[in-house]
Amino acid sequence: MVWARAREPAASVTSWCMENMKEIVLDASAWRDQDDFYDALLPALGAPDWHGRNLDALNDSIGGNDISAVRLPFRIKITNAASAPADLQKYLFKFSDVITDIRVSRGREVYLMLD
Repeated sequence: MVWARAREPAASVTSWCMENMKEIVLDASAWRDQDDFYDALLPALGAPDWHGRNLDALNDSIGGNDISAVRLPFRIKITNAASAPADLQKYLFKFSDVITDIRVSRGREVYLMLD
């Protein structure tokens, strides 16, 4: 299990935030490619039909917090990530980098867990 986190706040604040934020749970056990990832993630975020299917678009929509129906703070938990093909696992780690950047650069409360 990997949490993408940076600049940890005080333990009590972290605990409260993690317990009280929305959690989006996605199961990667049947995912074979990036399309499967986007087919699961975008509806879970309440993204509009025109939302791009790339990491730049996710950076804009999650970081901007003004495109998708689901608003920050939230955490995304992707279960069975280790069962995804190697190329997709690499892509999920790139997505993890995007989430970390959003949190660190923009100060947004968003977390990703790859389980």
